[in-house]
Amino acid sequence: MALTILGNALPLLGVMLVGWDIYTLLIFYWCETMIFGFWTVVTIGFHRDSDANAPWRPDARRQGGSAATVIVALHAGFFMAIHLFLMNSLYGKEWPGHLSSLGAFVDTFIIGQNLWPMLAGSFLQRALVFWEDHRANSVTAATVGLYLRIVVMQMVIIFGSWGVLMLGSGLFGLLLLVAMKTVLDLYWPRIIAFALKLAGMMPSHRRG
Repeated sequence: MALTILGNALPLLGVMLVGWDIYTLLIFYWCETMIFGFWTVVTIGFHRDSDANAPWRPDARRQGGSAATVIVALHAGFFMAIHLFLMNSLYGKEWPGHLSSLGAFVDTFIIGQNLWPMLAGSFLQRALVFWEDHRANSVTAATVGLYLRIVVMQMVIIFGSWGVLMLGSGLFGLLLLVAMKTVLDLYWPRIIAFALKLAGMMPSHRRG
């Protein structure tokens, strides 16, 4: 638990003590969520088991999961695009032009801010999780996990905007992000189980 708290607090300490850029750290979390979303969509697409009694669930097999794959990709992708736009409006004023093209975004943050080693590690870690998830009885837990991350970003944007307006700083948004991510990391199995219970589902497995 102590290592998890310390690991999530490092970005906040970096901003306060070393001068790291708040927007860059928010972009990193956004990119991590994109990676999470990519592998979740791939997991749904390659999933072969289904619950015949619940065809409306995202883990129900429809032509190899293609329909659910497209729905989740478009739905989650829409929210992610909106989040990036809103983050840029709130926190990215010192980074003009970085959303003008995909190349500009990659050059500015992924390469220019040296985010690529951490993102590469996250990509490989999610690839390993995919190998386990796509063979599970259900991919509902993985799908719920993706939307939990999206909800975290949504909360950070909504309440973080108040901090920008009242304090003139994005530090409150980052503090909120760190706090919520720490809670997710510490209590992930319980949070997933609770979310599935609210949706009337039984979790088939939990993330370690």
